[in-house]
Amino acid sequence: MAEEKTNNKKVKHSFLQLSFNNGAEVLIFPVLPEEILVKKKGKGQTYDIVGLGEVNVIKSRELAEVSFESFFPADKNAPYLSVPITQFNDPETCVKKINGWQESIYPCRLLVQTENLKFTIAVSIESFERWEAAGHGGDIYFSLTLKEYKFYSVRRLVTEEDEKTGKTKVKQEPAKRPDERVPPDTYVLKQNDNLWKVAQLQLGDGSRWKELMKLNNLTEAQVKKLQVGMVLKLPKRK
Repeated sequence: MAEEKTNNKKVKHSFLQLSFNNGAEVLIFPVLPEEILVKKKGKGQTYDIVGLGEVNVIKSRELAEVSFESFFPADKNAPYLSVPITQFNDPETCVKKINGWQESIYPCRLLVQTENLKFTIAVSIESFERWEAAGHGGDIYFSLTLKEYKFYSVRRLVTEEDEKTGKTKVKQEPAKRPDERVPPDTYVLKQNDNLWKVAQLQLGDGSRWKELMKLNNLTEAQVKKLQVGMVLKLPKRK
């Protein structure tokens, strides 16, 4: 994170960053927007209850929405850039990155740090509009709308016996830390691998080994003699 010293004080630079695949791909917006709009609505519902009148029941809030407008400059030496030259991307590259992330089925992560605003959230790209303005030498202007993404997974219930009372109690396993990595679409076979093992490891379900067999056009004879180093195509996780 870039910092500069002014009168022996450290001043952090403001920046706006969108990343993908757990940070494997990163885009730092070269020009900070004039404003960032963050919408966070509460969610409640009003009920009529006999004898009590209206009662407002507060529910979980709606997902936040973040939107802003800026532009991707063609001039990497422009004085208003908020990124160093080493992290500068030309307008076409920036557009391709965001388009690719939007078309994937996986979330991005937004990191915002300004003088008055600092937060990071997982997001989906809801809208990405862009246009060129006459007389601006290849600059691409854009409007971007992002929506907060909530990771979800099935939580297992486990039973255990209370040593003191002998009674069985049920408890819920804690939620696992969200995995923001994009699952691979290929797998290289290792020593002692078989299709069931690969399906269990990569897809989370060993019974999907027949999908691997069909997708890779393998015969039963080939399945019995899988070669170490062979590259298997993987279907999408369910």
